[in-house]
Amino acid sequence: MLALRQLIDPRIYQASVQLGLLLWGQLSGYFALQLPAVVGVVVIAMGLQWLLCRWRSVSFTSLSSINTSLSILLLLNASHYVWLVLASALAIVSKFVIRWQGRHVFNPSNIAIVVLLLASDMVWVTPGKWGQGLWLALLVAAAGLVAILGWRPMLTSLSFLAGYRTILIVRAMWLGDPMAIPLHQLQSGALLIFTFFMLSDPMTTPASAWGRVLFGCTVAVLASWLQFVHFLPNAFLYALALMSPWVPVVNAGMKGDNYVWMPRRHV
Repeated sequence: MLALRQLIDPRIYQASVQLGLLLWGQLSGYFALQLPAVVGVVVIAMGLQWLLCRWRSVSFTSLSSINTSLSILLLLNASHYVWLVLASALAIVSKFVIRWQGRHVFNPSNIAIVVLLLASDMVWVTPGKWGQGLWLALLVAAAGLVAILGWRPMLTSLSFLAGYRTILIVRAMWLGDPMAIPLHQLQSGALLIFTFFMLSDPMTTPASAWGRVLFGCTVAVLASWLQFVHFLPNAFLYALALMSPWVPVVNAGMKGDNYVWMPRRHV
């Protein structure tokens, strides 16, 4: 797995899958944003990252800003593309401003989406935006990410999905619902995109294997509580944002090596 990661930067694979999803969304009609707006959001994110890297005197890589902006484009809907540009800018700035011990605290695209959802009714997330027909392709793409990134960095995503799946099944059994209901809920394109292309970020999750398992399960429990007790839409996004500041606490109690994308200093 290590040799594979040295040959293929996981962020290139992520960006390839994200671009494929955008293309599929355009062709299928699930994604209506025009190409100039997509390019504009990505370019502005790259430019802002370049400026902030110069300010912090760190190496610039376009991959980080591309992954962040594409995640926002895949999940966030807006009444005007300017809101998507703002979300992308907030995500990039958060990496340089909200930091602890040399690492950014929040998942950039996650915190930007949550802040705008709380601040304005001009943006929204549609859980069923991608329909249920894409889930198998997303699972195959996720398997490729596990192969390239390695199973240890992916423990947060795998633990979250296992925990959330268990809660859905137990809840269905308690309510007397058929198993088709939780299985249908797990086939949400937005949920799988969040799980494998946002929650999988090894730079904002615990460093140790057991810490990642604990973190993933906790996000699943909190998301379920917000969704089924408080009826909060897009609960998994809020759960990740609420739990992210606890990552340093988990790292203090469960020691592990911080993940490094490449053998250079990146933000």
